[in-house]
Amino acid sequence: MEDISSVDLGQLYLELHHRFYRLVDEAMVSAGLSLSRAKVLKQLHENGPMKQVALAATLGLAGRSVTDAVDALERQSFAVRKVDPNDRRVWLVDITSAGTTALTNAMAAKTRAMQDIFGALDAPARAELARLLVSLRDRLTHDPGELHAQQ
Repeated sequence: MEDISSVDLGQLYLELHHRFYRLVDEAMVSAGLSLSRAKVLKQLHENGPMKQVALAATLGLAGRSVTDAVDALERQSFAVRKVDPNDRRVWLVDITSAGTTALTNAMAAKTRAMQDIFGALDAPARAELARLLVSLRDRLTHDPGELHAQQ
């Protein structure tokens, strides 16, 4: 491949990210649960009942976004709000059995979509892509301020 500028590479990555996200989300929605709502249910499944504020902090979302997601999950009977037995002033969000089933189905759809997308790459190409992505992730995780200082 020809030499590509950092800006063009970044633009290509953003385009692929949006397309990838859309494909995975569409596959999950066809199985009954969007990617964003699956993230909420996954946290509840793994951690048990949680306060909405803790759920928002764990997911890195605004409180209002989590409230909207939990409201929608409640309408679908995938989550339920209940009083905290240790502090009756506090409400906890929990996953229901229907939510567990929906999460299982959605995660299977996500797995199939990812296999379809990345299965097009042979093992060495997947390993190289993983190495590059981990390198970028680590750089952003360990010293995000460094990126702005270099500009």
